[in-house]
Amino acid sequence: MLQNMPNRRSLSTILLFVVVALIATVVSAQPIRRINMETGQSETLDLAIGGYVALSLNYQTANFGALPGFPSCCAQYGSTTSLAPSFGALAEMPVSEMVRIQVRLGFTGLSGLLSSVEQIGNEPVLSNGPVPIEERQPVNVEHTLNASLLMFTFEPTAGLRLLDLLCLSVGVRAGYLQRASFEQKETILEPVGYTFLDGSTVRNAAQADIPNAHSFQLHGVVALGYELQTRSQISIMPEVRYYLPITQISDVDWRVQQFHLGVCLRFGTYTPVAATVKEDSVFVRDTVIVERTGLREPRVILDGSRSDVRSRRDGDVEYRTATINEHYIREIPRPFNPGLRSSMTARRADGSVGPLDVMRVEELDVIESYPLLPQVYFPEGLSDLTSTKQIRLESTEAIDFRQAELTRDQFDVYRNLLNVIGSRMKQAPSSKIALEGHVSNYGPEQNNRELSRQRAESIKNYLVNTWGIEPERISMKASLLPSEPANPNTPDGRAENQRVEISANDPSILEPVEFRDKDLVIAPSNVLLHPELTDNDGVRDWSVRITQGGRELYRSQGEGSPRDVPVDVARSEAKPKQGDGPLVSTFEVRDANGVAAVSSDTVKLDYVTLQTMKTRQEEGKMVERYSLIVFDFNSAQLNPSNYRVMERVKQRIQADSKVRITGFADRQGNPDYNRELARKRCVEAQRVLGLQSDRVTIEPIGSDKLLFDNDTPDGRSYSRTVQIEIVTPVR
Repeated sequence: MLQNMPNRRSLSTILLFVVVALIATVVSAQPIRRINMETGQSETLDLAIGGYVALSLNYQTANFGALPGFPSCCAQYGSTTSLAPSFGALAEMPVSEMVRIQVRLGFTGLSGLLSSVEQIGNEPVLSNGPVPIEERQPVNVEHTLNASLLMFTFEPTAGLRLLDLLCLSVGVRAGYLQRASFEQKETILEPVGYTFLDGSTVRNAAQADIPNAHSFQLHGVVALGYELQTRSQISIMPEVRYYLPITQISDVDWRVQQFHLGVCLRFGTYTPVAATVKEDSVFVRDTVIVERTGLREPRVILDGSRSDVRSRRDGDVEYRTATINEHYIREIPRPFNPGLRSSMTARRADGSVGPLDVMRVEELDVIESYPLLPQVYFPEGLSDLTSTKQIRLESTEAIDFRQAELTRDQFDVYRNLLNVIGSRMKQAPSSKIALEGHVSNYGPEQNNRELSRQRAESIKNYLVNTWGIEPERISMKASLLPSEPANPNTPDGRAENQRVEISANDPSILEPVEFRDKDLVIAPSNVLLHPELTDNDGVRDWSVRITQGGRELYRSQGEGSPRDVPVDVARSEAKPKQGDGPLVSTFEVRDANGVAAVSSDTVKLDYVTLQTMKTRQEEGKMVERYSLIVFDFNSAQLNPSNYRVMERVKQRIQADSKVRITGFADRQGNPDYNRELARKRCVEAQRVLGLQSDRVTIEPIGSDKLLFDNDTPDGRSYSRTVQIEIVTPVR
């Protein structure tokens, strides 16, 4: 019966041998490369295929005397050697620069002749003579066992490159015994002429398959070869290989070691090794000299470069030479001389633009009236006066409060509403006011009369504590929505309903705040500051200003070359003054180093006062502006409190006066609707003033232009207005 299990002790031995061999050789292992004879370049192996032939020396180790089932008088066979051919095909592939895997498929023979010579004493034999006689004699016999062992092999190994072309391989060989037969016999050698009792010199002869032969054979492999390269892709490797048996031939202690002396012939595919690159650079430079405005010191800049790389390979080294052509510009400073000229120009009556020689400044006598909005608005849910826009004074500060010191600004007047009322009530001891608190009647303010009361009380407390107004002169009432509410369904409307309304028994308490001042009419007002340059190269930035007597009226600046600058002198914060001399416009341009070029132009100022106009018998003007006659939400009807103001406006209109009524609305509503509402407000003001259409100009703007910030309830209230301007000649 054939057996297939190798001896475990033998397997451990060969594995230990392989590991030790690998460790011992890896230190001296070399990359698997070759030199291409034609190109001189190193190459690494990709794959090699080929074949091998070898002469095998079989070393039979036998520690048995008989095979099972076959009689033999042999005590034990001795070790013997024999020769056999081996051949096959191979394939080889590298797994790293130093290690390659090889697989062989081949055929070999483990055949050999086992023999043993021994002396057998007192053996019955037939004598050598005319008549054979049975005798007992000591005889010398030879035991022979001629084994025929033919095997197909599969042999994977791992090879390491030692030194240069020397390669050490280790692995295993698995084999299948295609034939395992034997022929045995026992032959009398001495005394000569004697035979066994059957008359023959041979006994125990047998010829059969080896009993219990192991068809699977396993050997450990160690090989040493030297690779001989040719100019082609073919290489020849003489080699010596040793095969250490791990399995037995059969159940008896019988092993066969092999030594191969052979040669491999391989055809390989190779990849050239990446070259070691050595780089070199050659620079070719040229320089052009140019002048440049704005430089402090000469400088050299790279204007452009071009690179041309050429390569040459010699063996494993690639030489790369880069030729770099560079173009430089050497810049040297050039004096900053932009040729700057400037002038002040203006548009003439015919539409053309020309030099400005004289600017006329004419005084106007202006009366401007700002009505008081008798309402204080509170944020949702709050009643503290600190949450409003009202300016609060300490009692010591109230003593120095002067209405005339307020600025000509509608909201400055409104923020001082309570201070104006307190000041006027101090001057009119018999006056009384009524405070009516309101809520939006929505959310936390739903039916919250207590909040209405607290809002009115916060205003009363301020007037009592800061201005010393007697409490009995101030009455309070807590209500929900105002009698003329804003739209309670929108956030804007609800914010306007969160208020305290103020009314007085004395109309003077809530009269508009009036300012009398002088305005200036400047002609021409819109001028153009015009620069001219003959060379704008190097200009980094510019500035222009208008001064009078060293006092600056206007300034502008920019980057790069200067441009025309339009100026509305009438809108400048600083205005021309009488007696301070002409207006001077000055343009200045600077380069990167701060070097400046300056040009100026002077314009004569004709400042005409009201007295001058009388002396010249010229006609002056009195301008009166009655701003912000406030209407209720979505209403074109004047409040009764405004009729007193309208009567005053009516008295100021002279026969030769020119009247302009401009109507506005807040942002709530459709623009077309607001424009119509503004027209109705203008017509209502015209009706109350009793003016014919030929004496008045009406301009309904509506919400196309919002006068004030409509994100606040006071801004929206002041936007629901008309502005009346009266211009009356003064002679």
